[in-house]
Amino acid sequence: MFLISLILFVFGLLFGSFFNVVTIRYNPEKEALMSPHIINGRSRCPSCSQTLQWFDLFPLFSFLFLKGKCRVCSNSISKQYPIVEFLTGCIFLGVPLFINYFFGFSNSVFFSLSAPWWQYAISLLWIVVFCIFLLMVIIDLKHFIIPNGLNLLLGVVGVLYTGLIFFVRDDLPLFYNSFIRHYAMIFSPTENFLYGHLFGFLAGGLFFILLVLFTLGRGIGIGDVKLALALGVLLGWPDIILATMLSFMIGGIVSGGLVLIQKKHLKEKVPFAPFFIVGVLLVIFFGYDLLRLYFSLFGL
Repeated sequence: MFLISLILFVFGLLFGSFFNVVTIRYNPEKEALMSPHIINGRSRCPSCSQTLQWFDLFPLFSFLFLKGKCRVCSNSISKQYPIVEFLTGCIFLGVPLFINYFFGFSNSVFFSLSAPWWQYAISLLWIVVFCIFLLMVIIDLKHFIIPNGLNLLLGVVGVLYTGLIFFVRDDLPLFYNSFIRHYAMIFSPTENFLYGHLFGFLAGGLFFILLVLFTLGRGIGIGDVKLALALGVLLGWPDIILATMLSFMIGGIVSGGLVLIQKKHLKEKVPFAPFFIVGVLLVIFFGYDLLRLYFSLFGL
């Protein structure tokens, strides 16, 4: 189990290094996210343009060994590099562990590579989802945009995940179709799994479309609408609604706090995708506990 865990973490570091290249070189006004110009070419120091050698490119470890400075010019290297690499390593290792916990899969069987194929497929799809989330957050914070390719990829993964879960539903535990477990029955108009995800797609997208129309595009962008549609497919109803509510609460608190400490002006743009994704993560990891705490306040 330790060896497989180490391999997953190292794979994550390698992908994190690639994500750094993509997000740092990406210019939304000139090219697509995965254009050849972005993903090809040698890595260089952003300060002195010195071509980096192979021993400068070990994810995370080169940054630590060089103490965060370029080996040639000694200028500081962006902390984005080790943060993204470390987070991606955690995604590759932590997501399978959590998914196994949520579905009641055996970690010992999973990491001994003797689990059913579909358990690995579920974990792989969620690893892809979390990597997409990471890319979206980085790019939206830097450019105030969510690339269409990432929204499309997230939607495709959502469709694949929904189809896979429907295909193996007889082998899954009860309340497998929602991260809020049995509380979903209170809010859901249907017990049909596919209808729930279709309803999530329509409801999530419709809410954001109406919001764009109501604010004339000043509050929410079209990219956020596309993100809501993709997340609606992935999460289904009612998870997408809870994620949306949490995202607006967090966004309001953070934005208000930034205005109070004069880091942002009242009419200044604030990227919404990071708040939306934090809301989704809260539903995935803590949605059931949050609702249990809420209902316990009323003695339920």
